[in-house]
Amino acid sequence: MSIFHRRDAEAFEALAVRYERVIYLLCLRMTGNPADAQDCAQEAFLNAFRAYGSFRGSASAKTWLYRIAYNACLDFLRRRGNDASLDALREAGFDPADPRQPLPGEKVEKDELRRQIGQAMMRLPEDQRAVMILRDFQQMPYEEIAQVLDISPGTVKSRLSRAREKVKNFLIAMEQNDFSGVQISEGRQK
Repeated sequence: MSIFHRRDAEAFEALAVRYERVIYLLCLRMTGNPADAQDCAQEAFLNAFRAYGSFRGSASAKTWLYRIAYNACLDFLRRRGNDASLDALREAGFDPADPRQPLPGEKVEKDELRRQIGQAMMRLPEDQRAVMILRDFQQMPYEEIAQVLDISPGTVKSRLSRAREKVKNFLIAMEQNDFSGVQISEGRQK
């Protein structure tokens, strides 16, 4: 390996270490299963390593990695058929841990709400789920989400609005135990 390639490998390793956790969390929220998320994250980093020499820097390295991870998750979900295990959703969680110590009743309520949100999100079309994860869980700005998903910022906002509305309607229906008028998944949208 030449010095140039060694530097590339070292630079990529530093990049991978820096973003390993957030890429895994994106994959976890997209797949709903820790083992599948690990596989998708590994696939994403392998794909990124292979393409690192051609990375032009037109987007930030973070955005570039998110895009590769998002594509790895989409490929996985298409192969799997997008059936999510509720047990896996319970294990994965969809909300950062609350730093304050809740009362036991509050914890049960929060855990149940987390489970319900996770269940609703796994029913969203992949494109809406991705926008919601990147914005609401990864705190990514609209412009960066647009770059990751290769869509306009306006499309990001409209998908996010539709996703939030569907999750809200699903949660209301769960509370009322009436799913007759709730249609959350409408197939994959472009």
